[in-house]
Amino acid sequence: MSVERPLQQGLSPERVGALKFRQQPALGRAWGGPMNGQRWRCLMFAELVHKTAPKAIVETGTYLGTTTEWLAAFQLPVFTCEAHPENYGFSKARLQATPNVRVVRADSRAFLAQLMRSPFGEGPNLFYLDAHWNADLPLAEELEIIFGRSPDSVVVIDDFEVPGDPGYAFDDYGVGKALTAEYISGVAERFKLHANYPTTPSADETGAVRGCVVLAQAALSGVSLLRCS
Repeated sequence: MSVERPLQQGLSPERVGALKFRQQPALGRAWGGPMNGQRWRCLMFAELVHKTAPKAIVETGTYLGTTTEWLAAFQLPVFTCEAHPENYGFSKARLQATPNVRVVRADSRAFLAQLMRSPFGEGPNLFYLDAHWNADLPLAEELEIIFGRSPDSVVVIDDFEVPGDPGYAFDDYGVGKALTAEYISGVAERFKLHANYPTTPSADETGAVRGCVVLAQAALSGVSLLRCS
């Protein structure tokens, strides 16, 4: 039975996504593996978990659950959200047997606001922000919510420009919406955040070679795979 046939029978997009997972689980190997298939990014994130000892990991932009499944291996509570109903259905089905992962269908801003109002918001927590993919860019609001309520958190932003290394790709959605240091300058100044970038040259990275930045109020000098700007 194809996925297209259930669509014609009026199944919800979430159900279609779940069927896709059951019929084509290989779709879950998106982007060549977790964190865009980037080996050094994965090592950097693992080092962050070890050095910062977060209570939980929060991801925005579950997509098909590839990175989420990898995050679950740290044996911490993992909270993740996906706004696209079909992708949510796929990742929900994929991760339903992973007890430390909670998958929520929601806009990332609403998801974070609700999460940070709970006792969870007391931190410290480690965030991986990857819900940016169209003209409605939630990133600035995500940062306001996180650091406004959990200032001791650490935030990793995917698809971000790495100054001095143009080999790292980053997202640009038009005027005022490029993921660069300028875009986050206001929130970084308001919350006194340090911006940290990969020490690994883009030429040595694997996978999609997307850039990232790591934001925190505390200095992360003990993380060998990061440099402070």
